[in-house]
Amino acid sequence: MINKINKSIHNRYLNFYKFFFYLRHLFAIFIVTTGLFFLIPKFFDYEKKQVLIKEHLLNDYNLELNDYKLIEYKVFPLPNLVIQEASFKIKEKPLKFKTKNLNINLRLKDIYGHKNFKSKKISFIENEMSLDIKETKKLLSYFKELKNKLDIKDLNLNIKKKEFSLIKIKNVNFSNYGYNKYIFNGEIFDKNFLFVIKENKNIEFKILDTGINADFTYKKDNFKNSIIGSSKVNILNNFLRFEFKLDTNQVEMIKSNFRNKVLSAQFNSLIKYNPYFSINSNIDINKIDEKFFKSINLEKILTENKKVIKKINSINKINYKAKKYSSDLIRSYSLNTNLAYGRLDFTNKIQILGGNIICKGDSIFIDQYPRLNFICSLKLNNPKKFLKKLSVSKNIKNDPLNIEVEGSLNIFRRKINFNKINLKNNIEANIEDKQYFKDAFEKIMYDENFFDIFKINKIKDFLIAVI
Repeated sequence: MINKINKSIHNRYLNFYKFFFYLRHLFAIFIVTTGLFFLIPKFFDYEKKQVLIKEHLLNDYNLELNDYKLIEYKVFPLPNLVIQEASFKIKEKPLKFKTKNLNINLRLKDIYGHKNFKSKKISFIENEMSLDIKETKKLLSYFKELKNKLDIKDLNLNIKKKEFSLIKIKNVNFSNYGYNKYIFNGEIFDKNFLFVIKENKNIEFKILDTGINADFTYKKDNFKNSIIGSSKVNILNNFLRFEFKLDTNQVEMIKSNFRNKVLSAQFNSLIKYNPYFSINSNIDINKIDEKFFKSINLEKILTENKKVIKKINSINKINYKAKKYSSDLIRSYSLNTNLAYGRLDFTNKIQILGGNIICKGDSIFIDQYPRLNFICSLKLNNPKKFLKKLSVSKNIKNDPLNIEVEGSLNIFRRKINFNKINLKNNIEANIEDKQYFKDAFEKIMYDENFFDIFKINKIKDFLIAVI
């Protein structure tokens, strides 16, 4: 009985077993055929196809292949051509770069094709590029106008001004398609950053884990000529808003507002970077706290940035006006500075309660021990009003007082020399008086850093000592 059942089952599934074993051979034939289809191109000489490859890169990506070491075919992870150690130029743009590997992902029909060579996408891996700052818009324009799929992985970008390196950006990754479309990420100042070009004419920039981020909205998106827009920037709770116009030679910043806990200001600036770098600014200070000056280490700035300072050309006007009903000692302040090739020239005028102070001078910041030369005049129409504000109770006449001082100040060594001091009735101080003023100034006012000279309590103690 059992034998009959087994025979019945065997007869019923016999045809299935025969079909399965037949498919086994078909699967084997399919696998071998597919493997040969992808492997045979390994034996092709792709040097003979370099003309087709160059035409494809030029016509579809506007890339001129100038030089390379080797072209080879690879199967994994997908069929692709690899061009090793190649150098490129972007068509009709002065933009050149080198890559360790260019991967050209092939369409199946193009693996054996000899005409109309195309690719699904291309990927640049481990790249080096030096770019003049005035050409950055052309690079953005290239990415914006490119229609075919492009990946960039590990790009080291050196942005320069002529032969001077301004900034180095490392390990940049970018794609012009898919989920990560127009998202740049990499390292700047040894910190990871994210740069996103959005479809709604917004640009977002972040230096991760630093509290630095910025949003740009551009109204005119013609990267070839100029970019016009506005921006919001947050740098460690320092907030900056401005409107800008960026073109080939300069960037103009207008209606700018800056604020933090110790400073609030408005300014307009014109920054030129062609044919040379210069800054022209007009700054109106609304609020300033003495804590602002504590955060500035002038000696450190001058010591560590001599090369940068030597290359900066800058003309600035700084203005401050106290509120209408304010009782502050300083009623208004204006400062004009001109910095060129490391030399600073300045003039300022300070309106104080009871009079004003006018100074002019110069300094060469790139010297080993920079000195600040100055000529200042103090004119008090109401000396008692001035001294009362400082809580200095000296019994002096309320006659107008004019004092003129000429000298120089050693910024690093905290020393001062008085060449001339004219006191009442234009009487010049003698050598002993100058030495007394010098000792009192260095002991009372210049015992800390440069900006501590302007502390109210120090000025008060100095006046008590010398009057």
